[in-house]
Amino acid sequence: MLAAQTTRLTSQRLFSRLGLTGSGARAMSTTVRPATEPLVIAPKALASLMEKQDGSSKLRILDATWFMPNTNPPRSPLREFTVGPRLPKAQFWDVDKVATTGESVRNLPHMMPSAATFARAASEHGIEPETHVVVYDTHGVFSAPRTAFTFKAFGHSNVSVLNGGLPAWINHGLPIEEGEPSSAAKTDYPEPVLQDGIIRSFDEMVANAKMGARGQTVFDARSKGRFDGSDSEPRPGLSSGHIPHSLSLPFPTLLKTETGKDGKTYTVLKDQIELWRTLGDTVGGTEALDKLRQASSGGELAATNTCGSGMTAAAIWLALQEIGVQSSIYDESWMGWASRESEGVPIDKNV
Repeated sequence: MLAAQTTRLTSQRLFSRLGLTGSGARAMSTTVRPATEPLVIAPKALASLMEKQDGSSKLRILDATWFMPNTNPPRSPLREFTVGPRLPKAQFWDVDKVATTGESVRNLPHMMPSAATFARAASEHGIEPETHVVVYDTHGVFSAPRTAFTFKAFGHSNVSVLNGGLPAWINHGLPIEEGEPSSAAKTDYPEPVLQDGIIRSFDEMVANAKMGARGQTVFDARSKGRFDGSDSEPRPGLSSGHIPHSLSLPFPTLLKTETGKDGKTYTVLKDQIELWRTLGDTVGGTEALDKLRQASSGGELAATNTCGSGMTAAAIWLALQEIGVQSSIYDESWMGWASRESEGVPIDKNV
């Protein structure tokens, strides 16, 4: 395993070699600036920032909660946000509406928005390119990384994920809001440019799979049973299994479970040492993982992440970012890949 993984190609070099363009044809956004805020922020650190706000401060807090479609009983993230509790002055970011929809994306949910859609949503939320955006969800760490990834993909560098989300905030005894949420004054966010290669296309993933062990490392955030093909998919009509030569990395393995004072549990991201250990075990050792980090230090996107629908793949992206590995997301993920099974798309199983 180690030998195979350490010889994998990384980043855009692989896809240019394959003669593919797709998302890689786009230029790097000229609005990209070095981040001055941490990608993962603790509740007390955010509370301190909020206390220091004044009229010139640029801080926006977004609730980007999303629930699996088969949640029983069904839950509405917008309704729960509106009722509360929520963070003070938070606004709701609807990941299924701030997205590309329709036949161009095979009617898949929460696909990466166009630059125009993203800019419009950012403007409606009172966000400017210099704004520090903090994203949270009500699970702890689950859907918030996807929205953070979206901001980063469009060159918005100062974005943070609240570690532990709303449950951790409440568990620390920090102030909350309930009832009608406040609104922000609309801004004029300039239309950005999507980062080169940050979203991988189906054709790129097919070509990468054909490269076998020489292809780019691909992580799959779904459960091991779904990856192996022993468990069924939660979405009807899709076979389980995985993209050939991808690696199983269930996103919960990157998280720790905490118990709040109310007895309820929530998730937080593991620390860097624990993440290094978990990710190293997945790729076949710390030497292989260090090769990905070294490639990333040169500006390369060294791996690609996938999941069921492109949501929890961002949890892997977040974890990799924390240890210095830059990565992209196959936005269609398993829904896009497995829906083409009748067209002859290969599906590997470990059963």
